[in-house]
Amino acid sequence: MSFINKTLNSIRTNLITQGDPFNCDGKDVIICITGNPGFIEFYTEFSEELYRSTDLPVCIIGHAGHELLPNEQSKLEGREDIFNLNGQLKHKLDLIKNHIDKNSRLHFIGHSIGSWFLIELLDNNDDLYKRTASVNLLFPTIQKMAQSEKGKFLNGFVRKIHSFLFLFSFLLYLPQLFLSFIVNMYLKINGLSPINKNRILNILNPKILEKVLFLAYDEMDTVTELNKKGFEKVKHITNIIYTKSDGWAPYEYMKDLMVYQPDLQIKEVNADHSFVLKSSESIASLAADFINTKVGNN
Repeated sequence: MSFINKTLNSIRTNLITQGDPFNCDGKDVIICITGNPGFIEFYTEFSEELYRSTDLPVCIIGHAGHELLPNEQSKLEGREDIFNLNGQLKHKLDLIKNHIDKNSRLHFIGHSIGSWFLIELLDNNDDLYKRTASVNLLFPTIQKMAQSEKGKFLNGFVRKIHSFLFLFSFLLYLPQLFLSFIVNMYLKINGLSPINKNRILNILNPKILEKVLFLAYDEMDTVTELNKKGFEKVKHITNIIYTKSDGWAPYEYMKDLMVYQPDLQIKEVNADHSFVLKSSESIASLAADFINTKVGNN
């Protein structure tokens, strides 16, 4: 596994790679777009299991501005067009078109809002669609986000007190020992691995949270109606993994997608929407199973 740094749509970006997805002599490549927050280290174990189960090069991409990199100018004000959904689409497109091995067939994985990115990218870029061998949508948030349980809370409460919240952002600059204690308590209460401690601490930075919330608010405003044209286009190569107890992508939304069966593969699992905290290996294994059925198929 490697952490690779590339400039994508003018923003320096960390990527997780397994194998070499940039120069692999035309071997199939797996590309995963994360959920929001787009901090790629949460997907470390996921990428390792994907690589082990498929023996294909893997590239994990998060979201522009969701990591603090040395000397990187990632100020939000005046650069909103880079950090909103449209800018993030260009960010992913830059990676896929200009850096991934151009002779490779592509297996896409999208988690949460990453699923929306994939449908939009494949709907609007026929050259990418022609190279696409499979699509895995994991707990997809691709419609009516503001009407979901979690969306109502974010839009109806957090968004309304956004400015007030950031008056207290100084609390996030408290001594590291104190913040570590709080995060350790959170992990213990929720039965999560200590490996997540530093990952959570990294996103508890006001400069990161500002852009995480900025993107989330844009999701609330933009991700409304299902892109039926885009979904129709990819249904025959798409696998969906979902859970009935999902505050972002409730079962009612999944029923809207079941009309596309049997072309569409869909599987219910017992896992959280934020599966990378507890269920990375099992979800990666399911995604890999579907990818393996598509490797070498024209």
